[in-house]
Amino acid sequence: MLLKSLGCHYNLLALHVLAGYLVNMFKALTLQPLRLPENGPVRRVRLARASSRGPDYDDKFDFLTLAYAGVWLPHKRSVVLICPKLGPLARLLRSADIRGLGQRLTPTRLRRFRRYDELWLSCDTDPGPAIEVLLPKSAGGARLTCGVLPRVSDFDGLLCLTTKSKDNDLDWIADWALHHVRTQGTEGVVLVDNGSTRYTPDDIVERLAGTGLKSALVLSADLPFGPTAKKAPKNLARFYQTAMLNLSRYWTFRQAAAVAINDVDELFVSRGQRTLYEAAAQSWWGYATAGGRWRLRGPDAGHQPRHAEHVRTHVPERFCKEKYCVVPSGRLGGQAWDVHGVARYQWNDWCRARDQYFLHCQEISTGWKYNRGATGQPSAHSAETAEVLATSLGFEA
Repeated sequence: MLLKSLGCHYNLLALHVLAGYLVNMFKALTLQPLRLPENGPVRRVRLARASSRGPDYDDKFDFLTLAYAGVWLPHKRSVVLICPKLGPLARLLRSADIRGLGQRLTPTRLRRFRRYDELWLSCDTDPGPAIEVLLPKSAGGARLTCGVLPRVSDFDGLLCLTTKSKDNDLDWIADWALHHVRTQGTEGVVLVDNGSTRYTPDDIVERLAGTGLKSALVLSADLPFGPTAKKAPKNLARFYQTAMLNLSRYWTFRQAAAVAINDVDELFVSRGQRTLYEAAAQSWWGYATAGGRWRLRGPDAGHQPRHAEHVRTHVPERFCKEKYCVVPSGRLGGQAWDVHGVARYQWNDWCRARDQYFLHCQEISTGWKYNRGATGQPSAHSAETAEVLATSLGFEA
């Protein structure tokens, strides 16, 4: 039904499946970012005032990254650099000597967004796998390189899912993917790994390959995630996740059928016949949001938490901010993507799909943000959740 509603993607999917016999559809790549020298004279300026910084602010703040990566867009005759918020560093980059395969790449425009920036460079021909950046002498004159990501067609025409992860249990990652393959029809996954130490990117690829996906890519990007300030706006310095979403938007998902965005502890659920992907495809905007509902483990759950054990609901029920699905070729697909929606979330309420929601599993967490262990709060068994998870993950409640 979704392929018919998207029309033009049907032939792309057929070609993609045939090409799958010739291309490795499960792979891991490592990001080659553009970073200032550790002991150089220039660094990014902190965004929060001293009174708003916690004790770990500097440890988590990204002082050095100028760009996460470049993406060559031949139809635009440009390379777009996906950057953390540049601030005064924009002037430095614009005055740098930037070259790729002998051609000079000239900055043409700077697009500023809430938690990341885009610097567009003119580029008539393929710049190669990396560009060379010579900083002005006033900034130390360092000669740096920045990776330009190769064209990836593995996700063309596919129903895709993307997330970021660090040290999440491999069973959690596999269960997260398996649930969405079985209940939503997910076909492709792009997972950004933020420097996991418990396993390698190839280990993640191996687990994803066993879930029924057609294609999966793990992008290793071990860079600062960003701190949370003590006072609002608290999350402006958390550039990483938003920037990675938009890097994927330009790089892997330009011709995807639809892309759903959530975290490893979140499972999209549909009430009725249509999936979240179909809700987005049927929307005039090509966009659908789904609200979240917290779920807890039962009292007899095992030592190691699993999604399938989260069959209890708070009393009264607790809700959380929506996540979403977007059609890249749709009316909102070209807007900046963020954690909870596109374009500063201004269309989220209009595009809420009432028959879609997600389960937010309390104990599927490394505790990186705060302690997510058992709360002891009043809860009740959810028959609907138990049935959903029995179907997708084989858990008998």
